[in-house]
Amino acid sequence: MSTFVDAVPAEAMLADDLLIDQASPPLSLKQDVTEKGCRCKSKCGASLDTGLAACDWCWTEGTCGQISFRGLWDYCVYPKMQTFEAQSHNVKQAQLWGQVAAAAAVGKSVPAMPFPKVVAKMLTESMITTFDDHWEVLPAGRSKIIHTQGVHCQFDLSVSPQSPFTGILAPGTQKGMIRMGSAGSLEGPGLGMFPGMGIKFLRSGVRSADFVALRTAGPGGSYNFFDSVFSNHVTPPPALEATHKFQQASGCPNMVGLSDVCSHTQAGQQINDPKFPFEILFEPTGNITFADVNKTNAELLHELSSIPVGSPLFDVYTHASPMDQKQGVKKLLGTLSTASECVQSLFGDSKLYYRHQRMEEDFALRPEWIKDMDGKHCVGSSGPISRWQCAKVPGQQWAKIDKQNSTLLV
Repeated sequence: MSTFVDAVPAEAMLADDLLIDQASPPLSLKQDVTEKGCRCKSKCGASLDTGLAACDWCWTEGTCGQISFRGLWDYCVYPKMQTFEAQSHNVKQAQLWGQVAAAAAVGKSVPAMPFPKVVAKMLTESMITTFDDHWEVLPAGRSKIIHTQGVHCQFDLSVSPQSPFTGILAPGTQKGMIRMGSAGSLEGPGLGMFPGMGIKFLRSGVRSADFVALRTAGPGGSYNFFDSVFSNHVTPPPALEATHKFQQASGCPNMVGLSDVCSHTQAGQQINDPKFPFEILFEPTGNITFADVNKTNAELLHELSSIPVGSPLFDVYTHASPMDQKQGVKKLLGTLSTASECVQSLFGDSKLYYRHQRMEEDFALRPEWIKDMDGKHCVGSSGPISRWQCAKVPGQQWAKIDKQNSTLLV
């Protein structure tokens, strides 16, 4: 086994040390744990000699773990934080926003990462963890590679009474947190302007419903963040796609799923037969617009931080199925408006985590969609998702790990 990922920048460690360690209830374990319920004696991370850095692993304590010539090790897991998850969505959002807007974090950003370092660092981190971390924060020692810097706002999603979907996308008003920024640095060689965002809905009694979206026009082009449509279906830039890192986590690396978003209401009620769209589209309303001129990273962050409270940012549409997408049949879902000030945040940049859902989970519930996929960037499959996982932990084992490591929560 070789070395793990690089440490996060010193500026980002401020958020780790002062915020995560003081969070109550805790947002992550104090000591890393593994698939077999072992405790780690090293930090979890990926290395190039384990499936080209596909999996997070650690050296383990005692006699627990898998045998190698250098010692005992095992794949890392990031199990649900039961005390945090049990709270109401309002309390959880208040706790996370309190971390985002804390005096030690607000108004600051981690350093932008130049594109050559993005590519190099991507090769040393597990993409699988992006899908399988059950926390609201990144594991210790892990940092954002793309979307390094962002601006964070609370929002309201007002969903139309005509919505056919369930859970978070059912009729009504749902509350969430959004993180907006460019996928790469605006300075030096790289992708240029590539607007993207993470969407998080806290839910009572269960983990948050998260997904990400990028500008459908791709990298380059307009420097106006709100120039064109965002979607949960966007092909990675060729330079990043060529690394084949995204394919380690899913057969559809250009998409993230939405079935989990529709599996529970914000109040935590489980939906036995979730109704969810194939694609979600965020069309700028035109209420907020910026100049299409070359700008620095700091200038973009300043623009996004200037968005007033109560601004309608996006009209939200959906394609209900792949065939609707092909035929251009879209329906209005609702409107997303800011519900707080928008801020730069060290905690948001270095720790706040937006889980990606594998498209295979959607296909498992809607297998009829697979035949309508073009197969160019997405190899449609209903799974099982264990094909793309390192640690394969069934429900009873999660409970065992939670119980064994309850002392690590504080």
